[in-house]
Amino acid sequence: MSKVLIVDDDKNILTTLAVYLEDLGWEVLTAETGGQALELVGRHHPSVVLLDLKLPDQSGLEVLEKIKATWAKSYVVIITAYATIDTAVSAVKLGAFDYLPKPFTPAQVEHLLSMIQKVDSLESEVESLKDRLKGIERQGDFVTRSKKVRALLKMARQAADSDASILLAGESGTGKGVLAGLIHGWSPRAQGPLVQVDCTVLQESLLESDLFGHRRGAFTGAVENKIGKLAQADGGTVFLDEVTEMSGAVQAKLLHFLQSREFTPVGDTTPQQVDARIIAATNRNLEQAVSEGVFREDLFYRLNVVEITLPPLRERPGDIELLAELYRKRFSREKGGAPKGFSKDALTTLLAYPWPGNVREMINAVQRGCIVSQGELITPQDLPPNITGSRGSEGGDGVLRSLEAVEREHIQKVLAHTHTIEEAAQVLAIDPATLWRKRKKYRLD
Repeated sequence: MSKVLIVDDDKNILTTLAVYLEDLGWEVLTAETGGQALELVGRHHPSVVLLDLKLPDQSGLEVLEKIKATWAKSYVVIITAYATIDTAVSAVKLGAFDYLPKPFTPAQVEHLLSMIQKVDSLESEVESLKDRLKGIERQGDFVTRSKKVRALLKMARQAADSDASILLAGESGTGKGVLAGLIHGWSPRAQGPLVQVDCTVLQESLLESDLFGHRRGAFTGAVENKIGKLAQADGGTVFLDEVTEMSGAVQAKLLHFLQSREFTPVGDTTPQQVDARIIAATNRNLEQAVSEGVFREDLFYRLNVVEITLPPLRERPGDIELLAELYRKRFSREKGGAPKGFSKDALTTLLAYPWPGNVREMINAVQRGCIVSQGELITPQDLPPNITGSRGSEGGDGVLRSLEAVEREHIQKVLAHTHTIEEAAQVLAIDPATLWRKRKKYRLD
């Protein structure tokens, strides 16, 4: 717990409480109206909201109700000079944690926040115990009941304590980036930066510059010195996504860094030393890439000190409903609390689908369901046509076409109307690396 939102139209109260709570280590957000408060709740998801009952644009009880619908995990404390039994009862019924009458001292607020932290800790322990009884492990966005995946998470925790390089393998969309973040958070480097490098997006010279930095004048367009991602990650971790897409020259430079912990920026002659841990990811078989001569064998062994291969979603069907619920709750909060679940038929559809795009495809499908659903439950009609098997792939002449043909045409259309791979990927709701591979697959270069 770290964020607290103070909502009051009295600027003196806002300033005094903000300074006091910041000194206690809280990240403080402030709002003078209910509208501002709801915007901040939707954007920042504060752990605690100190909410005045009388606001210039709407009542605190109205704001409370909307907060609980948007972000139910917030502990809301009503603060007011107009304390009555009726309003206290109404606030608690709407989900308020407590009621604090004015005037109050900062010390009273500190005591109340301390109580909330203890309650939150106990509730977390209860939830954790419930998960363990059900055979579920939950680490942030990574949730599983698969014994194989739980064993991989245990290995990842053990590896996180060392400085050894880690190789994350598995199909696209299996959660390699999420796991890299967890490993960094579990490691002694958690207070340092986690810097990601997408090896598929940039050309060879630009990737080298992005990773190692460059000096002014090193090449056309290098108008000033640039600090590379390795230097930015000093004391932390570099996550190299799709490492097999590196050129031979960049592979050689990375190998030198892993051997010596130093590198030379492009256009410079003075080596730099950096303390950064490397986590690499690939959706390809690296041993096969080595045998084909497209990846250095010595670099493979340097990166592959600990290898963790994440299984595809179709091999862990017990996680499908868990993940669907996790993201349904998240996207429902953004929508304002609905839909509140999946229909039986929708769950059957999700469980029957093979998920070639893995967890990333699942996230997109659930997000779509939350957006288009008109009722309290997501139904099969709210899910993408390719998942439900509905005939939504007809051309203008009524001729049925394959999913690949429809996908190729749609990607081509999006690429024609956007300026960068990143922008197109955002429109398509996929990551740039996936779009890069699809563009290559459909020869849309």
